[in-house]
Order: sequence, then structure tokens, then C-alpha cells
Amino acid sequence: MENKTIYRSAAAEAQIRTLYWELLDRWPEDHAEFDVETDYGSVHVLSSGPADGPTVLLLHASSMASTSWLPNVEALAAAGYRVHAIDYIGEAGQSRLEDPWSFPKTGTEIGSLYADIARKLGIETAAVVGASAGGHTALRFALEAPEIVNRLALLGPMGVSPLGLRTLAEMMLVSVRPTDARVARVCDWSIGTAPAVAGTFGEWFRAVLRSVATPPRVGRPVALKRDEMARIAAPVLLVLGTCDNLVGDHRRAARRASAFTDVTVEVLDSAHLIGVERADEVNDMLIRFLAAGSSH
Repeated sequence: MENKTIYRSAAAEAQIRTLYWELLDRWPEDHAEFDVETDYGSVHVLSSGPADGPTVLLLHASSMASTSWLPNVEALAAAGYRVHAIDYIGEAGQSRLEDPWSFPKTGTEIGSLYADIARKLGIETAAVVGASAGGHTALRFALEAPEIVNRLALLGPMGVSPLGLRTLAEMMLVSVRPTDARVARVCDWSIGTAPAVAGTFGEWFRAVLRSVATPPRVGRPVALKRDEMARIAAPVLLVLGTCDNLVGDHRRAARRASAFTDVTVEVLDSAHLIGVERADEVNDMLIRFLAAGSSH
């Protein structure tokens, strides 16, 4: 029988939804939730902060869902920003693919989807913050809709450096055969063991690795070419971790990022989920970076 969902079973989907709601219980109380209808299905959005504040879109890391912005959203909202965290369609979360075999696969399709979401939310211009695969999405969004994206903050992003062979192999193997030992190893290797990360999101990440069926229903992040980076006129804040196994060597990523027209590179002692592991420092960086573009 053809699988009509992204999950391995109804029980797996139920567990993911329970974990999502548990994390959402810790979200700022003053928030709204929306479902935006797209060509691929409904996209779930969590919105916080003053309705008339400058707009910030948060695009999460692969397999993490919008609730992974829990360590950051309150600081951004308190600084006066209207923050929209978007669940990536085709991944575990509250967004729902209409057809699991029809999803945005290319960079152009990914960028165009987010331009469509922004317009349906009534957003004319916004700063975009992307973590990991969300960084790749943010870059593709900026290429497809430069009139919307006025600033880009990339936290341990895919899309700057090519994916390494070990990353591809680890994710493929755990997707095909998610044994307990393999899930635990991939979790520690990919997102790290810092208490702020493992204690808050470790259970979620392990559950996603076990629950989501193969093949993935998301487009693989592909590193931008230098000429594509050069086409992005929006100022870019690139935050890299010294112990990020997925991005790899932060010095290589910084060198490749020199192709951006206007880029600031910051390096923190962190594994992959920098915005979680080093939340206070990252929040300060984001607020300073966003404030510098308040004239936009």
C-alpha cells in the first residue's frame, strides 16, 4: 500500500505531535498559529511579537521543527520584532504535504515556495534567519525574491559549504535503518551533546529519526555557487561553530562566504545548533544585526 504520509506509522506520527505540543507549551504565551495553503499543502506558522514590528522569518534546521527556535523567539519578540517561525513542509511538525511524492525539490522551487508563503502572510519585506538546512532555504528564498528578503542571518547553515560524504552517509543509513544505537550515535554526532541542546531537543530529534519514513520528502541542500552568492545583495550575518560536524571546517565556510556582497562572519565554540547551544550570544548578535537594518 502506498504511504500517504511522511511517517512510518500512525503511532510514530502521534508521538511526534505529542512532543511538538510539549515543546510548544514552553513557547511565549502571547502567540498566534496560522496554516498557509500552498501548492504542496498546508504550512504551519507560529507568530510572536508586536503585530506592527519589523518582520523576521525563522527557518529551522532539518528535522527540528519551528519549536527549535524556543531559545530565541522570546528575545526577538521582546526586542520589538514580529517573528514568524515556519514548519518546513515535508518534515516532522505541523505542516502537511498534500501528496508525499510532490514537494519542492530544486533550489528554485524551495525559494519560490517561501516567497509564496511570505506574500500570503502579507509580508512585503523581512529579515530571514535560517539554521542548518533552514539556512539553505533562506539563501534560495533570497535568490528568488530579493525584493522581500532585506537581511539574512545564517546559523551553521547548509548552502554555503558542500555537504560532506560522512553527513550524507550517516543520514542515509539512519533513515533506512534507524536502530537505537545508530539513532543515538547520529544524534550525538550531528547536533552535539551540550545540555542546552540534548536536554531540550534530544528526545525530539531521536524520535524524528525513528519516525519519518524514507525516502526524505525534502530537497537536499546544495551549496550555492560563487556567482549565486554574489547575486545576494542583502547583508549577511554568518555564524559558524568550531565543532560543527555537518557544516565542517568553519574556516572553509568563511572563505566560501567571502563571495557574498556584504557579509559579517562570527565564530563561536559550538556544535551544529549554534542558536540553541549559544543562545544568549546568538540572540545578542541577531538583535544587533537586525537593528542595523531598521531603516529597511
